[in-house]
Amino acid sequence: MKQLKNIINDENKTKLVGLLTILILIWFVLYLIPELFNTLFNTILGNLILLTIALLVSMYNIQYGIILSIIFIVIFRFSHLSQIKEGFTWNPNSTRNFLQIQSTINRQKIFDVNMIQENQASQEELDYFNSHGMWPWSQDTIKLYEGAVKSSPFIRTLPEDSVNYARTIYNEAAILRIISYQTKEGHFLLNGVLVKDPSGNKYEELPNGFGDFALSEESGLLKNRSDDIIKCNMKNPKNATLERITYTGKGGIFGEQKSKTTPVDYKNLEKIIPGFTFINGPCNPCGALNENPDYSCPFRLKVKNKPSFISGVWQNLWGINDNPLESTPSFLSENINPKEFPLLSELQTELQKK
Repeated sequence: MKQLKNIINDENKTKLVGLLTILILIWFVLYLIPELFNTLFNTILGNLILLTIALLVSMYNIQYGIILSIIFIVIFRFSHLSQIKEGFTWNPNSTRNFLQIQSTINRQKIFDVNMIQENQASQEELDYFNSHGMWPWSQDTIKLYEGAVKSSPFIRTLPEDSVNYARTIYNEAAILRIISYQTKEGHFLLNGVLVKDPSGNKYEELPNGFGDFALSEESGLLKNRSDDIIKCNMKNPKNATLERITYTGKGGIFGEQKSKTTPVDYKNLEKIIPGFTFINGPCNPCGALNENPDYSCPFRLKVKNKPSFISGVWQNLWGINDNPLESTPSFLSENINPKEFPLLSELQTELQKK
């Protein structure tokens, strides 16, 4: 009896080791060769290969075959549910071709195909890239990028050449997002704006008699922490929200900078931030920074030494027109001091006559 039990235990151990070996091999395939995993579970030929493997294992050992078949079915279902949930649209062959082309023309760059196909580029755009070696951009996007190149002090190539090179790397959604971050609206969303606390900040304000030149914008020596910062919190990539950071002095032992963070209701933004106005009513402007950006919350932001009208790329993303060359810009509807801005005052007068 003891010998029989030992034999049974040895068989169970062997089966357990075999099962763990299979699971580890599947994990290695999933982790190290994701393209092979997608091909096996998301194509007809791959499914036939898996079915053949399950049948061959069943012929050798029926229990192994059943276990392996169950594992394949679970992974197959999980794979397809993940695709539906995450919105994957590229087919494996196109993806493989895309990576092969990029490995030839952009060898030093890494492309996350899951992120690109989920949030940025469609199958049609991918097919265009595979046929032409560059992403399809609209004429509006090309003009926006050329304008960004011309205004950049760091780029010294022809705008047309810069466009052709950039289109080999960035799809249209990605480049629009990059350009948008370089504007006053993008800086507000990413870095925030300074606002004064009506009740003051006793922890950071200088005592009477102390000079504040080091804290001024002209010197740039020290960061002024007496004002609060309102910015987007992007810890949740699917739901960025507004927050307010208040600095509360230095720690008593190590001298570290202390602060407190509180949520901000976007409905109060127009009251909190001077020069901030919603175009279509209160909404969450931080949605534009989500992993899957939401461009349904247009706003206008007045910034010192910046034009009052909305930046061109944001007009494009929001689907609105605030171009001073094509329509009456928003800032011309405001009260303009004719002594400070005589030309703008005359322009406003002429436009109001029409």
